[in-house]
This record gives sequence, C-alpha cells and structure tokens, in this order.
Amino acid sequence: MFQERWDMINKRLQSELHFGQWVVISFIIVLSTLMLHDASTRDDVLSASYAKLKQLKSANLDDPEIAQTARDLDYLYRATYFQTQDRQSYGFMLLGIAFLTLCMLLVFERYLFSPELKVPQTNDRSSEHERKERLIYSVCGVALLVLILLIVKFTIFNTSHTTHQVAKAPPTALVSKQQTPAIPINRNIALQEASKHWPQFRGSILPNQNSLPVNWNFKTKWQTNIPLPGFNSPVVWGDRIFLAGGNESKRSIYCFDTKDGVLVWQASCSTAPVYPDLTEDTGVSAPTLCVDNARVYGIFATGEMICCDHAGNILWQRQLPTPDIMYGYASSPLLLGDRLIIQYDIESSQTLYAIDVLTGKDIWKSQRQTSASWSTPIAKISEEHTIIFTAGNLAAEGIDAATGKILWKNEELGGEVATSAIVHHNDFFFSNTGAMTAKFTADKGEIKFKNDYVPAPDVASPVYINNSFLLFTSGGSVIGIDTTTGKESFEHNFDNGFYASPVVVADKIIAVNLDGELFQLNTSEHSLVVEGQYSIGKKVVSIPALHRGNIIVRTADNQLIYLESVP
Repeated sequence: MFQERWDMINKRLQSELHFGQWVVISFIIVLSTLMLHDASTRDDVLSASYAKLKQLKSANLDDPEIAQTARDLDYLYRATYFQTQDRQSYGFMLLGIAFLTLCMLLVFERYLFSPELKVPQTNDRSSEHERKERLIYSVCGVALLVLILLIVKFTIFNTSHTTHQVAKAPPTALVSKQQTPAIPINRNIALQEASKHWPQFRGSILPNQNSLPVNWNFKTKWQTNIPLPGFNSPVVWGDRIFLAGGNESKRSIYCFDTKDGVLVWQASCSTAPVYPDLTEDTGVSAPTLCVDNARVYGIFATGEMICCDHAGNILWQRQLPTPDIMYGYASSPLLLGDRLIIQYDIESSQTLYAIDVLTGKDIWKSQRQTSASWSTPIAKISEEHTIIFTAGNLAAEGIDAATGKILWKNEELGGEVATSAIVHHNDFFFSNTGAMTAKFTADKGEIKFKNDYVPAPDVASPVYINNSFLLFTSGGSVIGIDTTTGKESFEHNFDNGFYASPVVVADKIIAVNLDGELFQLNTSEHSLVVEGQYSIGKKVVSIPALHRGNIIVRTADNQLIYLESVP
C-alpha cells in the first residue's frame, strides 16, 4: 500500500517536472522569436534615421524647422539604439536564466527518478522513450535558435558600427550658424552690466547693484505654477525671470514676465542617451541657470546643456558624459563674460570646462585628480588674471580662468562637498561639514586660518560681511567667524535650518530658511541682528532673487512668487 502511494507521488512529481520543462522550452522559443524580430526591425529604423540625419546636417541649419527636425531625428536615433541594446541585454539575461532553469529541471529528473531497467524488446517504443526524444529534439532546436540569435547580435549590430560610434559619442554642440560674425565679449563690461541684474547662482560675481526692499513687508503681486519641478533658483535679466525644470521625459528652461507672471516661452531638450539615478531631494534640475544680455544657459543632471536667446530660440545644445554621481549632478555653471565654467566632478572623472558662450565648444578643459562633488565654482576677478576656486570631496584648487592651468591645490578636504566658497579681496573663504572651515589666499592657496571646531554647513554656502565669515547650517545655527583670527565670534539659533544659500546685497544679508521665513540680517561686533522677517508660508530651498527692490521666490512645491515691497 505504501509503495503504491509512493509510486503515485513520484509519477505526479515527474509529470510536473515534465510540464515545467515544456513551459521553459516554450518560453525560450517565444522570447528568442521576439528578440530576432526586434533585432531585424531595429536596424531598419537606425539606417533610415541616420541617412536622414546626415542629409539634414549637410543642409542649412539656420532654418529653425530644419534644426529642430535634426534634433528630433538625432533623439530618435539615440533612443532607438540604446533602448534596443537594453532590451537585447535583458533578453539574453532572461534566456540565460531560462536555460539554467531547464538544466536544473533535467538534473532533478535524472537524480530523483532513476530509469527503470527493462528487457529490451523489438520495436519497443514506450511513450517515455518518445517523450525523451521530443525533449532532445526541442533542446537541440532551442540551442540552434539561440545560436542564430548570437550570430544576429554580432552581425546586424556590428553592421552599423560606425553609426553606433556616433551615438555613443554625441557631437560637442549642435549650433545654429551665425548670420553675422559675433562681437567679442569684454569680460569686465559684461560683469559690470550683470551686476545690475540677478544673472546666476547667488546673484552676480561683482557686488550686486539691486536696491533692497524699502520696507521688509510684502504683498504677493502674483504667483504662478512652474510646469516642471526643480530645485534651481530664479535668475533675472530686465523684466524677464528665467528658471528650469525637468523630469525623465524632458528638461526645460522657462521665461516668465516680471509684470504679471505670464509664461513667455519655454525651450526643452530631451536627447540624453541615459537618464541617471537621482534622489528626490536633488532631481534632474538642481543647477541654477546663467543669463547675460543676449543668452540664457542651462545644464541638467542628464549632462545636457542648452543655450537660448531671450526670445526662446535654441542657439546651441551639447551633451556632456552622463554624470554618474550619487544623489545627482547639482553644480551650477559660473558665467565669466565670454565663457561658461562648468565644474563637472562625477565619479568617473573630474573635469573643469571653459565653454564658449557663443558656440558651446570648449575653450579649454582641465582634467583634475580629485573626486565627485556638488559644489559650484567661484572666481576672483582682477586685471592681471582671474582665478577660479573649486572645492571637491578631496581637494580645493585655484585655476587660471584664461588657460585652465591648476595654480595650486590643497588636499586637506573631505566629506561630501556641496557648498561653494566666497571671495573677498584676495582671499577665498570656504566651509563645508566634513571638509574644513578655512581662509585661502587666492594666488597661492595658502591657508590663513582653519577652524575645525565650529558647526559647518552641509548645503547652504557661507557669506562675508563686516569682517565676519557667516556659516548658515541646516540645523538652524548661524555661526560668525572672525576673518582675521578664524575664531568664533557669535552663534545665533533659528527655529529651522537653511538649505538656500544666503546672499549679501547693499551690506545686508538676505536669507530664507526651510520654513519659508525670509530674513534681512546684519551683524554687530558679537551678534547677528535680525532687521526684518517675513513669512512666505511655504517651504523654500532655493535662493531668492532681487528685482528692483522686490523679491522673487521659488518654493519647494514649485510655485514662483513675486513679493512686492509695501511702503
């Protein structure tokens, strides 16, 4: 009785193993067929797209419609290539898993169910024998199908080898040809003009000439929604506000009217070959834009760069290597007249680019041996030469803005560097938690003081005012450091911390904390003085912009608010 039950269980288990084997074989056949079809149709799309793209690139790119069509085809080509590569890789992985599963099922059957020994008989073809024959034929057929797939992978995929190389190494910049020769940009004149507006991260490089609100009391002149999210801060030129937003589908620059908050235009890019892994508190659009009297410039965490004129026409685009960096790329560009400085410190390489604002092409690029960071560069301007200060997770550096030559390097930093330095006279001041709080000489990088005992900021960048070096922390503390001795002068505590970097305008500090409390601050000899406070009522992580005595704020829930000073 027991033997009969045991035999019944064995037969059922053996039957289930047989069923599983046929299911796996069927899966392999269906998947292989789909992969063959995908590989054969994919090359037709690539060939047609590439041929049309070559034809358009030889045409006149001055025509906006032709230029846009070229960009669309370029995107189609890249998307088709990389998506198909991903599908094929995933398909081969599934095939490998399926083969492993089939082998395991066959091994289980072989060792769990020993073959019965029977006396051979003439023309004895049991159903079990026939089943095994079918199984052998099926396995051989599947192996042949996979062999065909491998041949396809290394022939069809390699027939477009030259084309694929173009896709993997996108052109430096897609530029609309200039109708007339561009007038060279005088850096000093450009920076002086920029100081009358709010052109980049933390305002302007030279002391900003915007007037402060006459009263620290505001009314909302207008409020509008920004189409796509981002943590970058608004920049302003004349009566236009520029900021950016993005998601996996597209990345955009937006232009709003300061008078009524109307969206004047938007310009988008969507050709990134890879969308990187990003955290929610960084996103794809953390870097702040730059703007001058003719153009607006943006970079996204996909490595895409875009330049538009003030009417929203795209002048050039560029694709940098996909930024492989924890959290997501967040360094803002630095605009120095005729060149855009990009600190591109990612895991695989650390490069400082000087990019021609007219063409999007490299003036120079400096490969540096440091590590990934999220800091934005700053510059000391002088008649002799301009020095760029960069801070990374391992080192601070001084770099010649004209040539890209590294003038000095200090390798005492550490931690995860996200803050930026400030410059006063001939010194750079820098502070970041886990790195250092220090004062560097601009020309040689000598440390004039270093203080490792004060709480340092991890997001908000410091400011200089009244011989004090002020640190705004995410915990709510504001620490005053004496710029001569490097010793702590005072500490002031707020109810919530600071993510948005403070700015100095007309010898006053403008700061906003995470609660949306907007402050006007000053310092006395041993204390921080709160001269004005206004509640926005929303969380804020972006830097406010000043516009003719009024304040423009981007909130964390993606609202753009124009606060008009009330007399």
